[in-house]
Amino acid sequence: MKTSMTATTFTLAFPWFLFATTIFSLGLCHESSSAGCIESEREALLQLKFGLKDPSNQLSSWGGDANCCGWSRVICDNLTSHVIELHLRSLSREEYYASNHAGYNDDHWESSTFRGKISQSLLNLKHLEYLDLSNNNFEGNQIPKFLGSMGSLRYLNLSGAGFGGLIPHQLGNLSNLQYLTISDTISSYDYEKYVVSLHWLSSLSSLEFLDLSYVNLSKALDWLDVMNKLPSLVELHLSGCSLFNKVPPLPKVNFSSLAILDLSGNRFDESSIPSWIFSIKTLTSLDLSSNYFPGSIPVHLQNITFLRELDLSRNYFNSSMAFWSHDFTHLEHLRLASNILQGRIPSAIGNFTSLNSLDLSESLVGGEFPSAIGKLTSLESLYLSYNGLHGAIPSAIGNLTSLSILDLSSNELGGGIPASFKNLCNLRSLSLSSINLSQEINEVFEILSGCVSDGIETLSLSNSQLSGHLNNLLGQFKNLNSLILSNNLITGSIPVTLGELTSLTSLDLSHNKLNGSLPIGFGALEKLAKVDISHNSLEGEVSEIHFANLTNMRNFDGSHNQLILRVNPDWIPPFQLVENIALQSWDVGPQFPTWLHSLKYLEYLDLSNSKISSTLPLWFHEWSSRLYEFNLSNNQMHGKIPYLSIDDSDYSSIDLSSNNFEGPLPSVFSNPGGIDLSNNSFSGSIYTFLCNKIHRLNFEKSFHHYLTTEVLNLGKNLLSGEIPDCWMNWKSLAVIELNDNYFGGKIPRSIGTLSDLSFLNLRNNNLSGKIPLSLKHCKQLRVLDLGENGLSGNIPTWLGISFPGEEISSMDILNLRGNKFHGHIPKELCRMTSLQILDLANNNFSGTIPSCISNFSAMVEKNYGTMEGNVFYVYGPSLQSSQSSSVMMKGKMIEYSTILGFLRSMDLSNNKLSGDIPEEITGLEALQSLNLSHNLLSGSIPEKIGNMRALESLDFSQNQLFGEIPQSMSSLTFLSKLNLSNNNLSGIIPSGTQLQGFDPSSFSGNKLCGPPLTKNCSVDDATPPIATERGEDDKGSEPFTWFYFYVSIAPGFVVRFWTVVGPLMFNRRLRHLYFNFLNGLWDKIMAWYHVNVVRLVRGF
Repeated sequence: MKTSMTATTFTLAFPWFLFATTIFSLGLCHESSSAGCIESEREALLQLKFGLKDPSNQLSSWGGDANCCGWSRVICDNLTSHVIELHLRSLSREEYYASNHAGYNDDHWESSTFRGKISQSLLNLKHLEYLDLSNNNFEGNQIPKFLGSMGSLRYLNLSGAGFGGLIPHQLGNLSNLQYLTISDTISSYDYEKYVVSLHWLSSLSSLEFLDLSYVNLSKALDWLDVMNKLPSLVELHLSGCSLFNKVPPLPKVNFSSLAILDLSGNRFDESSIPSWIFSIKTLTSLDLSSNYFPGSIPVHLQNITFLRELDLSRNYFNSSMAFWSHDFTHLEHLRLASNILQGRIPSAIGNFTSLNSLDLSESLVGGEFPSAIGKLTSLESLYLSYNGLHGAIPSAIGNLTSLSILDLSSNELGGGIPASFKNLCNLRSLSLSSINLSQEINEVFEILSGCVSDGIETLSLSNSQLSGHLNNLLGQFKNLNSLILSNNLITGSIPVTLGELTSLTSLDLSHNKLNGSLPIGFGALEKLAKVDISHNSLEGEVSEIHFANLTNMRNFDGSHNQLILRVNPDWIPPFQLVENIALQSWDVGPQFPTWLHSLKYLEYLDLSNSKISSTLPLWFHEWSSRLYEFNLSNNQMHGKIPYLSIDDSDYSSIDLSSNNFEGPLPSVFSNPGGIDLSNNSFSGSIYTFLCNKIHRLNFEKSFHHYLTTEVLNLGKNLLSGEIPDCWMNWKSLAVIELNDNYFGGKIPRSIGTLSDLSFLNLRNNNLSGKIPLSLKHCKQLRVLDLGENGLSGNIPTWLGISFPGEEISSMDILNLRGNKFHGHIPKELCRMTSLQILDLANNNFSGTIPSCISNFSAMVEKNYGTMEGNVFYVYGPSLQSSQSSSVMMKGKMIEYSTILGFLRSMDLSNNKLSGDIPEEITGLEALQSLNLSHNLLSGSIPEKIGNMRALESLDFSQNQLFGEIPQSMSSLTFLSKLNLSNNNLSGIIPSGTQLQGFDPSSFSGNKLCGPPLTKNCSVDDATPPIATERGEDDKGSEPFTWFYFYVSIAPGFVVRFWTVVGPLMFNRRLRHLYFNFLNGLWDKIMAWYHVNVVRLVRGF
């Protein structure tokens, strides 16, 4: 109940009740009674019980005792024995979890609620005044119309009860009703309730409390007019009622008693807050959050002089300056979170001295932290998280001695926690995550010791640049419920005093540099429900004693440590309610842990890379059907798997990749969101797995028209035969990986029916034929890897278009390497502006390289869209499938995964491409690898090749390129692999440390000279000796002069050649002395030049 009836109402009602009960006690009752219970009412209750479904048997007392007044949830009048109250509410989902009820999952919660139908026998309870059916699940049934005939009702609570459909207007007959709630919450069952008109509410003149939250009122255009006619209304809640329509003006406001008004979550079609609200002078609480009102906060709010609570959060208010300057001296609770206030928090905030609670989180405020907040000495909660506040945390916060909750997380604050925080003796929750404290953790503990450590319950300091060792000061925080120190630089071991924090329910020490072993005292934390110690360097053995008293454990993540689990094979863990276990990178093996078998509520299991080398136990196949996700990848497990099962009622995933499983693929008796059986030794056809599964699941679950699996990875196995053509019923598939198997035949056309397909990897099989035309319907395709097969034909032009009529494609990776494709590279590929990796190597392509390749924006832009470097597909709230791809980089085929999103590569090698290298290619400034080798390319290397500054690997070998190496190539400072061999290049290799550091073989088979080649350059070598015919693109080259050629054939050439050059050619020692002399002479000339000529020029 959100509020109680007013004292005035009870005062007026009491004499009437006294008179009525006296009359009934003295009157002659025509109904028989048994031990104080009216028989007809007893029968009515039994009929009600018969219609209800009560899985947890909460009404077990109904019927056993003849006196129904003694039954649970039934209250009778002490004088008349009439049933006057029925309390059939259940715990809400939030209340259930907060109570730590056994099971701690939705199945148990739902089993604790009532279902079924409400019997009409309730009409026989003619004196019933109070009926509470809240938080049940009546499965979308309409609210019974006969409830409108229960004229004695004063209290009716149907909130969150799972009713649906049209709210019956008969409820308007309940003229005595004072309290009515038919609301739902976001977490309630998804059964929409609605009204067409609210005219029936006009009859409820005694109504004081009304809650219709999350009832669809979009068609009830009379809602405001009706509410305005309820003279006794004190509290009105219309949150999330779809009041999208423009509110009509209200000529006269009659809300004479209204104190609490909640219109949140409606998104009114208004440019500002409706003006009639400012006329309700009696308001003490106003909630207009989540309506996206724009503009400044209206100053008219000051007209509501008794306002104590104001919630304007989650709107588009862009200024609050005028608001702070007005008189809101009575305001106690102010929430302006999730607006776009911007600017600084004004010092005038210090005038709001009555504030108990202030929330400005996520409101884009910035500047330095205002010390004026230190004047708000009545403040009990302060939320300023996710803003742009910078500078030091002011010591004035230490003046807020009433403060219970302080959240400054995710700002640009720094400088450490002020020493004045030691004065915050009432502090219960402190969150300073994601700010730059740059303190030692023990310094923080010292500041918070004393009275703060005695009372604080939540301490969140994640990602705050904390360092140093945890020490025994931790043991002072006796009342701590939640300790979050993740993503810091904390070192050393976990102190033994951790075991003294007996109130701890949540512990997060993940992503630090902790070492040593897990303290034995850890097992004494009886209330501990959530633990995350992952991504540290903890080591040593963990045994039963470390979990001895952890009976309330729900989530345990110890992954990415070097811990060794050594428990008795017959161990029964005390954490029988656990839902999530992650022991990735632990030593759990060699046997599969049998202690898992007893865990009935486990939903998520990660034992990847845990040194298990056994087979899957027989009990696992049936036991796993209760899991939503299990990951046993990267072990050495072996044997055959007959079948697998998982709970597919929510997003689920099976991962057995990178093991040694063999035999045919297992049958999967469920429909998980992701299946990864890659990198094993499964063999044979996939027809049974792929096609028979459809018929079985459609038979077992007729409501599925197709499979809802989104990720299927069967790559790197020994699978063979043709790929079956039965993909049409796997319509949800977004990722298909069948790479590195022995599949033959053609690519099945039915893959083209998968409109959500994003990743298709059929690499390294024996596929033949053409790319099927049906794939053009896969409009979301981002990765297409058909490399290392025997596919043939032309590249389809439709590959460059993702949506019909659109000019661009969403393709990120296109790999057709190692096939038999032929023809020209179509210009349509240039529409793939998102293309990061293009590999067409080892085919029979001919013609020229399209000059439009400069349209590959992802190879031009230097800002990478994938922050983590992974190319992945996300399915469900937290599951993802990361992709890998083999890329020829620096002459080696490397498989990339974690940094795949950072790579930019183009490989057109080993084809029959001809013509010039287009100048436009130099615009691909983000390209890291370019391989055009083993083609028939001619012309010169593009002059602006030096613009491709991100290049790490460049291969132009085995072509017919001529001319000089451009000087700009020496500016490619990241270049570590270069091959220009076997062309017709000539002239001097450009000077600079970059090119001279490569092996001479990178330049062999040309007419080049200079380091790193042993051939030195003469004047004759500096210019190509043979004239070549220039193409029309070669407009920038200098006209060739034949003068030196004619001079070279003069008679004196022969004599000079044999007298000077001849001995140098045949006498190695003389040759070395001669060139060393020339080098030394040149150095002396250059030194003289710089000392004399350059200095003289600078003087002028």
